[in-house]
Amino acid sequence: MNASNQPYRNSTMEISDPSQPSPNGDETWTKGEQQPRKFNDVAFGLLFYLHLIGMAACAGMYAPKMFNEMANIAASINNGGGGERDLLDSSNMSGSNGFVTSTLMSWVVGASQQIFGSSSTELPSNRLLQDEEDGANYVESGLNDFDDLLLLLSISALVACIISSLALTVMIRHARGMIVFALVFNILASLVFTIGAFFVSPFAAIMGILMVAFNAYFAYVVWERIPFAACNLKTATSAVKANLGLSFVAYSSLISMFCWTAFWLVSAVPTLYITSGCDAQAGACDKEANGLVVFALLVSYYWTYQVIQNTVHVTVAGVVGTWWFVPTEASSFCSRAIGDSYVRSLTYSFGSICLGSLIVAAVESLVTMVRNLRESGDGGSVFLCIAECLLALLRDIIEYFNKWAFTYVGVYGYSFIEAGKNVTNLFKSRGWTTIITDSLAQNVLTLVSVGVGLITAITCLIFSYTHGMVFGNELGASAAAFFIGFTTGLVLTNTLLSLVSAAVNTVIVCYADAPSEFRVNHPKLSDDMHEGWAKAWPDQF
Repeated sequence: MNASNQPYRNSTMEISDPSQPSPNGDETWTKGEQQPRKFNDVAFGLLFYLHLIGMAACAGMYAPKMFNEMANIAASINNGGGGERDLLDSSNMSGSNGFVTSTLMSWVVGASQQIFGSSSTELPSNRLLQDEEDGANYVESGLNDFDDLLLLLSISALVACIISSLALTVMIRHARGMIVFALVFNILASLVFTIGAFFVSPFAAIMGILMVAFNAYFAYVVWERIPFAACNLKTATSAVKANLGLSFVAYSSLISMFCWTAFWLVSAVPTLYITSGCDAQAGACDKEANGLVVFALLVSYYWTYQVIQNTVHVTVAGVVGTWWFVPTEASSFCSRAIGDSYVRSLTYSFGSICLGSLIVAAVESLVTMVRNLRESGDGGSVFLCIAECLLALLRDIIEYFNKWAFTYVGVYGYSFIEAGKNVTNLFKSRGWTTIITDSLAQNVLTLVSVGVGLITAITCLIFSYTHGMVFGNELGASAAAFFIGFTTGLVLTNTLLSLVSAAVNTVIVCYADAPSEFRVNHPKLSDDMHEGWAKAWPDQF
């Protein structure tokens, strides 16, 4: 973590906190030490790169064939006139086609029209035009759709970045108030839902009552924990704000996810199309897509998605860990710790990230396949529903374990398995098996993300109305502007606050493992944390 690659307890910091007996048992843990720089879990890093090469090979072999057929489809539609209706007619689909191939055929036919064009379909201009009395002259009172879209995206992105950055300062100064507000808001929102449900369905009303009762009970149970959760959130936000250059890492991950999704579609769709013997002209496939091929493609998508996401998590953990132990190296917008942690995540710890991500990706792929089978209505829906729920539960458990293991990987540089064992022993020894389940800080982050999304949506709505933007009609303009603003604001804010979420986990791990160093380097925050801890769990630490 630190540039010198030396253990944190150096000549300038003689405070040590050796393994201590648990207040609730006899287990001990080994205090975390920064590991020598070496490549961990190398095999899984190489496997990840090999899988990317495999996806590129599939794109090279199958994409040209499918796109040639798409070009022929478009030419047939343009020349024949009636081909479009026949191709899109669901009765043309072979009865033997399953859910995957039927969906695939619709994608291919639709994509061929969008990419290569069709003379039978004319895109509307979507401009607001005023017809002059002679019917010959038109006055444009709006921008074209593409320019409008770019303008709204730019405005919503600017507003979201400004407000979400300000939100960091608000969370530092009013962390406790925001946690209380989030708890109360959940109760009031469920109460409003319940009142509305009485006019719709008795079953929905019963569910609403249960939601109100659950949220109220949850608030009652965790109320005493608010001071500690507030200090935790304040500390994490302070660390992120001190190294706000992390936002570039987070936003670049969005670009990476977008590029990966585009690349995956170019590789996966043609692979399924060609290997299933599909013929878009006939509207049928010779056989259903091979289940193993579908599973492998899904694993590929989710694996890469998880790797991108977890690389950010490990980077944040490394930066916050440096801020915790050696604050002089992690206290500026583009601090040295950011670059060091990011490079380490992409090199020495990359194999560990790939290993943990692969486990989640495999389970997530099974969840998706089972869900598709259930929705296709091929029978056994009850058993498939149970299987989907169990797999989803398993996925959540693995993700929960992973976030703590990846935190240890980022802070100390352990391999994935070793990090998982160490952090589990740490929490067990400290008696923190229930403490780490708190989600109070996450409630605040979610609420802030939605709030910023609504603000950007309203901003875009007002701007589009005052500048005469029209997407099809006036109602379309309002709906499109609101959707663009809300989605952009929500995604960008959630991306920035994901840094705080990862930092919260890192603060919990570091406070459990090295409270003495925290007291030396950040005395004010340490005092607040200790006071909050004493109120919430006076007998635990």
